[in-house]
Amino acid sequence: MAFFILEEKCVGCTLCAKECPISIIEGETKQPFRIFAPDECIECSLCAWVCPAEAIQNPYGVIPPKLKADERPVAWIDEEGCTGCEVCMESCPVDAIDKVAPMEPDDSSPTQVCRVDYDTCVSCSLCAVLCPWETISMALDRGEAKELAVMQGTLPLPTAG
Repeated sequence: MAFFILEEKCVGCTLCAKECPISIIEGETKQPFRIFAPDECIECSLCAWVCPAEAIQNPYGVIPPKLKADERPVAWIDEEGCTGCEVCMESCPVDAIDKVAPMEPDDSSPTQVCRVDYDTCVSCSLCAVLCPWETISMALDRGEAKELAVMQGTLPLPTAG
């Protein structure tokens, strides 16, 4: 199932198409937009969160409330359970997840953990859905995630070489 744009309510503002991380929304400005590949919809809610006309329904027929970027949940990786398998990195449509740089320059261990760049994450939850170890959650908003990361000493995101 996919999100659905109610043509009778859509004002053609283009915001949904600009926010869609997999680019499956199309239309002409000031005309109703549509999701042209509903089978590819990842049900992330981004289109609905930005729709000023409340013209987008989730798969259950509910119009999600609008959320500002700093109110949206972001992916949070439990580094204790992360195996570094990279499924999250491969699935992220905006490349917001990377491996933590090794502590030692010659460490090529395949178990280096992954970490989210909270400023890049678009809250799509694809990584959380696909993580085989169930170590990714979408429970924190950006502010909470950054605050916790500062407390843990895991901000900013160090990238692997």
